[in-house]
Amino acid sequence: MSFVEFLKSVDGPLRFYLQYSLRKAGTDLENLREEEALKVIAKVAGGHVAEVFYAMYLESKQQGKLLALISA
Repeated sequence: MSFVEFLKSVDGPLRFYLQYSLRKAGTDLENLREEEALKVIAKVAGGHVAEVFYAMYLESKQQGKLLALISA
């Protein structure tokens, strides 16, 4: 699974925040290229947010399955 596919699979408030931030910057998940995904997320949502998303992606990749994200 690619990083962009992982971002598309995120649910709840995290997905809403990500989509909102990307749309505010004039793009969306569908137009996000793999090579630039982390850089774009860092620019529109902040470096710490991008770091958290990437850590979640690496964890899910390591486990070989998607993380189940529970929204409060």
